[in-house]
Parts: sequence; C-alpha cells; structure tokens
Amino acid sequence: MTTPRVDRREFQQRLDDLANRYGVPGAAAGVLVDGRTTVVATGIAKLGTTVPVTTDSVFLLASITKVWTATLVLQLVDEGLVDLSSPVNHYLTPPLRLEDEEVARTVTVGQLLTHSGGFFGDAAEPDVRSDDAVEKIVESYSGLAQLHRPGAVFSYSNSGYNVLGRLIECVTGSTWDEALRTRLIEPLGLGSTSTLPEETMTRPLVVGHVPAAPGSYDLTPVSTWLDPRTSGPCGGTLAATPADLLAFARHHLEDGLAPSGARLMSTRTARTMREPHIAQPDPSRGPAWGWGWSIERLEPRIVGHIGSTCGQQSRLVLAPDHGVAVCVMASGDIQGMGDELVSELLRELVGVGLPTTPGPVEADIDVTPYVGRFRMSDEATIDVRAEASGLIASFTTSGRWADFHGDFSTPMTYAGGTTFLMSMPPVTEPVAATFLWADGPGGPATHLASQMRVAPRSEASPR
Repeated sequence: MTTPRVDRREFQQRLDDLANRYGVPGAAAGVLVDGRTTVVATGIAKLGTTVPVTTDSVFLLASITKVWTATLVLQLVDEGLVDLSSPVNHYLTPPLRLEDEEVARTVTVGQLLTHSGGFFGDAAEPDVRSDDAVEKIVESYSGLAQLHRPGAVFSYSNSGYNVLGRLIECVTGSTWDEALRTRLIEPLGLGSTSTLPEETMTRPLVVGHVPAAPGSYDLTPVSTWLDPRTSGPCGGTLAATPADLLAFARHHLEDGLAPSGARLMSTRTARTMREPHIAQPDPSRGPAWGWGWSIERLEPRIVGHIGSTCGQQSRLVLAPDHGVAVCVMASGDIQGMGDELVSELLRELVGVGLPTTPGPVEADIDVTPYVGRFRMSDEATIDVRAEASGLIASFTTSGRWADFHGDFSTPMTYAGGTTFLMSMPPVTEPVAATFLWADGPGGPATHLASQMRVAPRSEASPR
C-alpha cells in the first residue's frame, strides 16, 4: 500500500489554523514519510516579541528524551555491558538508596525502563550544573517513598530514568551528556541537537509559556528556559529542531541504522523496544509500554512519546510498518493542539489516530471500593467521596501542583471498567482516572491512576 504524501502548503495552513484556534504562541511540526521529511513552523518565539518560529528553531524535547536514554541503555545491552534483569545497583557507584532499602537493592534495569520501579517518580531537582549533576540527583533519592512493589503496575517515573542516566555514566565512564553526544547525536549527524545551554543558546530558541495564574488560559513567558542539568536523562535539557527529532525517529524506523550505514543498535533490540512489556492503565494513553516507547496502538503498531517542561510541549509518534513518523513541538500548548494535529496526520497517513479518552457509560455500579484518600505526593492528595450525585474527587495541592492547578473538586463520571472521567483545570477536556488493585482484585482499590501516575491509598480518612 502506498503511503500518501504530505503537501507542504496544506501542512503549513493546518498548523497555522490549529495554533491560532488553540492560542499557541509558536509551534513547529514535521512528518517523515518513506525517508522524506517535511517541516513547517508558525507563530512567534516569545510573547511580546516579533521573533518568528522557523524550521531551524530549537525546542526542548522534554520527556521524549527518555526514548534517547532508553536507546543508550539498550546499546549497552547489545554490547554485553548491561543485563536488563540485573539489579540496577549492580552498575551504580555509589549505589542507589531509597526509603525502602530492599527495593533499592533489587529493582532491575528492565523495571526502570518500563516505569515499574515503584518509587516516587517526580522528585524535586537540585540545581547542580557540574558534571556530577546526575550523580547528585540520584544521591538525593534516599528518602523517596515507595508507591508499589517493583513490577506490579506502571507508574511514569522521571526519577527512574535519571537512575538509568546514572547507569549510563557508570558503565561508559562519561557524563550522560557526553554519552548522548558520542553515541547518538554525532553518529546520527544531528547538528542542531544539544543538552548544554552554552551550546543550545547559539541557535534560535523558542521560549516556553505557562498559565499566568492557576486555571488561567492567559499565557506568560517562562523565566527559566530549561530544567536543571540533574534532570537531563529524564527530559529537562535536550533540545532539537523537528528535523533532528525526525532523524532520530528514522534511526528507530530503520531498526538502529545511522545515515552512514553504521549499526547503532541491533535490529532485534530496536524492534523489542517497540514491544509491550507492561500494561498501561490509562485508556486514553495506549494499552502498554515498551522499553522507552509508549505503545499507542498494537495494530497497526504505533509507538511514541510525549513531553512537557518549562512551558514547552512535544509529541513524537512512529508507525514502523508504514515508515512514518510525525512530531509536533509547541510553546504554551496547554489544551492539546499537538495531539489533535498528530492524530489527524496519523489517520491520513496510516489509517488510525491516537487513542481517545472513553466516553461516559450508563451503569449501576458499587462505588464503595473507590472511596478513600489517595496520596500522589507531598504536593497532591486526592479525596474520593460518594455523594448522591456520584463520586467526587477533591484535590488538595501545594508547590508545583498548586502553581498549575490550585485546589479543586471535580465530579467523577463512570466510563466503564474501573475508569472514571474528571476535569483538571485549566484543561477542559475530560481526563481518565482508573482505580487499580496492585495485588489482584478484591477489597478497596489500592491505587488511583491518572496522567500516567499512580497514587496509593492513604491510611488517613478523607475529610
């Protein structure tokens, strides 16, 4: 079957229209079809200026970086230097320390790749700029709470990927930044990709934008362009153009080949990265997770990753059987312009779009197992209570959560299985929330999963 080509003029008009409709200050998007790359850009680099976004502008890749970090780990596996079934502490000096010492001793490399290590995944990032930055952030994890036993459920973990970044450093004897440069950026010929601000700032930059106040749709430029170097492996510092991101995608579509013909990863390993390794409970996000990749669809296989940091949002998807990759990089896309554009392009090029959030389902259900308090972190607690109208979720927030959401309550509308829909301001589209039992069904739900994270049930009673 012949894959349709992308008309550049129509592509440009579509991006212009969507960015205008969603109020996105600046964005760029790219499509790779059968080896041919088309990139377009729109808007301005920063509100209050007239500097345009161009196809040469660099954006933060945010958590798409995790696929790069996973690729480095799998290169080391190919070289016989790392075993995915081994405890990560087999490779770390100094060793990983956690609140649960047994987990620190036994959690495996593979469990970290699949976001199933179980320890809190969104730890604060110390602002360390020296070459030992990743080592320092991993040392700071000694007090991280355990959310579930390793391997039990999927829960998205920035912390886990920083530990993998430290593994790369210990095995290669270099910094994560240097390993990324010598093992991926240079072999792939990515001339506009970098992790260090002194390199990135020589290129045209797009500045991120965030809500001017909790729950607001008005945007303001960020005051800090990127995250601390400590968060490099999980997605705080890597910046690239859409063309460079699609060149990285092409390397995966071609199962580990560089443009020179050199093999950066074995064919078997590249393909196994795209296989399901753990179920992902959010029905709006795809059914499973691979090694680094989110499995968006099983048939046809669609893999990808999303990212959001410092007021910038990114989305990359690949359809390996069709030789297609699509990316969108945006500033201040708080309502999902990128998802809409990617899904439209996938439907046209591959025949299917991204997963969608399920709709409400009419059913009489017993809500007793779902009532209780679920603690996402020290910054967010969710009290789920039953009222005559149905379930209500009340969020109590502080810190970064309060900066974006503030405290709020939302009805929970049944959507089938153990999934409900709720609203999280300022986003107006419903968000899925799924109740889980980490040790098998029966009794009160042990966890509440939403936005790819799980919150364990707290012993405290709801207010």
